[in-house]
Amino acid sequence: MRHPLATQAPFSFAQTLAFVRRFPPCQGEYLIEDAALTAAVTIDGEAVPFTIRDGAPLTVEVADRAHARALVARAAHWIGADDDLRELYAAAAGDPPFLALLERMHGLHHVRFLTLEEIAVYCVMMQRTPVAMAARKKRAFLERFGKRITVRGHELRAMPTFDELVTLDPEAIGDAIGHASNGRAIAVVVRGVAELGETFLRTAPYAAARDALLEIPGVGPFSAGAILLRGLGRMDELPGMTWFAEAARVVYGASYDEAAILRRYGRQIGYWSYYVRSGVDPHVPTWKSGTRIKARVVPEPVETVE
Repeated sequence: MRHPLATQAPFSFAQTLAFVRRFPPCQGEYLIEDAALTAAVTIDGEAVPFTIRDGAPLTVEVADRAHARALVARAAHWIGADDDLRELYAAAAGDPPFLALLERMHGLHHVRFLTLEEIAVYCVMMQRTPVAMAARKKRAFLERFGKRITVRGHELRAMPTFDELVTLDPEAIGDAIGHASNGRAIAVVVRGVAELGETFLRTAPYAAARDALLEIPGVGPFSAGAILLRGLGRMDELPGMTWFAEAARVVYGASYDEAAILRRYGRQIGYWSYYVRSGVDPHVPTWKSGTRIKARVVPEPVETVE
């Protein structure tokens, strides 16, 4: 059963697929085909899959009629289908280095983490940790606790819901991911985020949502920002410019001016950061502040559907 999925132009599903293929924290978690992307979420304790298919219009294919509306909404949020890029693109017109990057990635919308549960778990794993190592922890977590389902010969593992995550033993989490202190921290963080709830974190004023997250032990400014930006698509602020600065220097070179970028992009600064980090080779370890980086900008243009 297929449902149409409206998107805000410009939108490129090819860019969506390219991003998912190269984003380390999600490697191997989805079924990626030439013009389709399949994932699974947990509903009533079971993994329930859905497939986004390219076309005019984009569609979401679901087998579960009872939860079709929720799955379509989840798919739309996941790939940022409703995001309005006009303000970002207008600001880029006076920023030649970023404009060149934007032209190569034209139509890329913000692909979030699939669920709030996923980013709540991952935000602990990525603290002071290279992305490749954090991604391995996430895969190990899903291997132990994820809900399994096989789709067209490919095994998917859905992140448990908060109702299940809050019952996990911290020692079991630590054993699964090979990091005891992370295990204890994840248990605390998922309880705190679950108590706040997705509705509050999506709709409260940004500062109120951020400050509430900062009250959770184990959630610092970067993790709070990551939950709001990468989990919920809230573009108002960045977790911290320092983490993005090294990637930005690859794009801007000697012309990089943090204050000027903040002034230019304003409430679109989160989207600016998404393009910058997405456009720099994700396999280069740019995460550590102060290191010398050797990175390349992703070169391939892909077709955009206007």
